[in-house]
Amino acid sequence: MNAHKNKGALGILSLILWAALLTVIARILAHRGGWDFSGVLFKVLLWVMLCIAAFFCWWIFTGLRLNRFMKRLDKAGYTYLETHDVDAYLREIDTCCEMPGVKSFVLSGIPARDYVMILKIRTLREAGRGEDALALLEAAQQSMKGEKAQLLLRAEEEKLGEQS
Repeated sequence: MNAHKNKGALGILSLILWAALLTVIARILAHRGGWDFSGVLFKVLLWVMLCIAAFFCWWIFTGLRLNRFMKRLDKAGYTYLETHDVDAYLREIDTCCEMPGVKSFVLSGIPARDYVMILKIRTLREAGRGEDALALLEAAQQSMKGEKAQLLLRAEEEKLGEQS
């Protein structure tokens, strides 16, 4: 996890350094050529820096939303392990899916809503509610299109077939 945070910090640092380097190069070229574009050049560079800043704000905001979603999903899983209350767990992970921004999240190459659907199927199967799991599995197979999600659904289908 620490290496992942370092990659993000290095990415931000590299973008800032590239912006600074491009600013210096543009200034040198304008000065050497005798062009008096310092006003226009400054405005262009200002807009570029503003776009980079807006991107970083969006990136950080989305990261915070994803972090909140994952923490709530983890907390729901931990509570389920303590209480073994399947219905409360399913309600809580449904509530997690209603959090802002979840539609755009991708977890392990699978959209977050599909990931949660697979969690529901697995939970129902492990709780011995095979009929409910099978009904949810059939609905999920029609709505999920991703290759990874389909592989996980096939694995759940096989495990449900073994239980029957």
